[in-house]
Amino acid sequence: MLSEQGAEVVDLGILPDDPRAIEQALAEAAAQCDLVITSGGVSVGHADYTRAALEKLGRLAFWRVALRPGRRMACGQLSDSRTPFVGLPGNPVAVMVTFSQFVVPLLQRLQGQLPSPPLRLTAIAQTPLKSRLKRTDFLRGIYTCDEQGVLHVRSTGAPGSGNLTSMVMANCLIELGDDEADAQPGEAVCIQPITSWQ
Repeated sequence: MLSEQGAEVVDLGILPDDPRAIEQALAEAAAQCDLVITSGGVSVGHADYTRAALEKLGRLAFWRVALRPGRRMACGQLSDSRTPFVGLPGNPVAVMVTFSQFVVPLLQRLQGQLPSPPLRLTAIAQTPLKSRLKRTDFLRGIYTCDEQGVLHVRSTGAPGSGNLTSMVMANCLIELGDDEADAQPGEAVCIQPITSWQ
């Protein structure tokens, strides 16, 4: 996903659940990279040390967002260089959703472009879609276009944030805003077409 956005990727590998190793790796990454991204370790588990390392080395701007999947993510700056840091969730679908919503605009800004919002289209729901008020839900969906040019969308039916197969099946994200409850068949919903990842 980073390469698709024109980024030159420096892979620092998988880090052990050791606070000192994480701090050292983040400090080294901040010294040699324009942006540091991690996956996992920003939650509240016994071995989640990344957020604490960020707060020790730099500044935490925010942690946790009203988003599903992807609630637990962290953003901030590392070291005196104020290198941007994004700590993505650990589950693969949550990573893909938060990357598309937060990292893509940040990369555009770092590349000297004006950040552009994701393409949003309107489609008619074909299946019931579950959501919760006060949180934006991104469901994996499959949209089609009928002979009249009207878009229709159905859920892949696999909501788990660790279910990568559901993302492979999907050709869009169904975006249900924080002011929307469940959507029923026949209702208009917002979709974000997926143009890559497959």
